Amino acid sequence: MKKFSLIIAIFFIFCNPVFSNVYDNPTDLENISEYLPKMKSIRCKFKQEKYFKNIQKPIVSNGDFEFIENKGVYFHTTYPVETYVDYTNKNYKQINDIIKAISAKKYSRLEKEFNFYYLQKNDNWILGMKPKKESSASNYILNITVSGIDYISKIEISQTNGNKTLLWFTK
Repeated sequence: MKKFSLIIAIFFIFCNPVFSNVYDNPTDLENISEYLPKMKSIRCKFKQEKYFKNIQKPIVSNGDFEFIENKGVYFHTTYPVETYVDYTNKNYKQINDIIKAISAKKYSRLEKEFNFYYLQKNDNWILGMKPKKESSASNYILNITVSGIDYISKIEISQTNGNKTLLWFTK
């Protein structure tokens, strides 16, 4: 039993930073903004998995993603059904504004809406965002986790209704 306890203790000592929860590390954006990448216009591939509370398997889609600096986000889904979503129009204004603010490192609006959390291990970083209780986003967003190295490689959005969306981006 002592050997097993020692092995478990060593495992957690060496692996804890990898398995740490970003939401255990609150921070102010001014302390971490220099470590977050500034996004310029980019085109890449995306894969999305949507998990719904009452459905066991995720709904998977993929396609092309485009971010145009100072304009916004476009998703061209090619699988399973071809669709095109333009996040620059008024129906998606709030989402587009958040993405543009993150990409331009203009955080004042986000700081009114969200509390921030951050972890970094070598070149890998994770930014966590939880809506403040008084924020309208707290009605539907539980948290948003953004991670990457030189660019954003993954976004996870957890909703208050139990649904979750995972997005991966690859160049």
